[in-house]
Amino acid sequence: MENKKKGKATRQGNKTTMPLVIMAVAAVTIAVLWWRGPLTYGKWTKQTAYVWLTDAWYGRSADSKAYAMWIDDDGGEGIFAVKRISDVVGIRPVFAVIAEGMTDSMADALAAWQRQGAGIMLHGLHHEPWWDWDEAQVAEDLAKSRRVLARKGFDTLRLLPVVVPPHSCNTRAIRRVIRGQGCQMVTGAAVVNPDRHVFQLGRLHITPQTDTTAMRQLLERAYRRKAFVIFGTHSSLPHGFSEERTRQILEIAKNIGYDFDGNFNFNE
Repeated sequence: MENKKKGKATRQGNKTTMPLVIMAVAAVTIAVLWWRGPLTYGKWTKQTAYVWLTDAWYGRSADSKAYAMWIDDDGGEGIFAVKRISDVVGIRPVFAVIAEGMTDSMADALAAWQRQGAGIMLHGLHHEPWWDWDEAQVAEDLAKSRRVLARKGFDTLRLLPVVVPPHSCNTRAIRRVIRGQGCQMVTGAAVVNPDRHVFQLGRLHITPQTDTTAMRQLLERAYRRKAFVIFGTHSSLPHGFSEERTRQILEIAKNIGYDFDGNFNFNE
């Protein structure tokens, strides 16, 4: 009888203790993810949450200092505004180009700038969405993009090892192909990356509505954590691009101390 009472007391004790243990583990897990995870900006989306959790796995930055990069998409008429801003701020521009989406004059200018040190990365052959594509289709699109760029005068051996999937597409097939080619992937998630070595790199988009005060605060926090910040613009979309606001944000980052020069060397 006494043993039965003891057994019952033990089971009741376990029932009381178990929720506390679960709560403690959950609290520690949340605290670790929040501390180790990347900083976010803007609205939460399914992709933002996914990339945030993935990046959190990498922990704190492996870099010795905070780096930054500015990627402008598409390679259209706005590239000359991008070049002006880059020259004024004193940073190297980076362009994610649509291989068959550039006029000859655009391609000639970008190829010349690449020879002067600008970064060029792939953004699709025709900017078609890859959502329903299998691995073979994605790989073929990237291969054709490289061949077209070579024909247009780009040095394909100097392309940055980063792919920006068109329309922010992000599927297992896309990730497998890009990773298999030894490249990193820039997503549409508004996430500040722990460092330059994370596979799925988030990006902060600069628009005419971007709050400079909020962005400064975010950048200061990210700088203290030695994070890797990628800025994004679409200079070829007049309603979504502001030359003045973009310059302001990039100058803020430069003045805070972000290194825009060493960001090309992802494998340091």
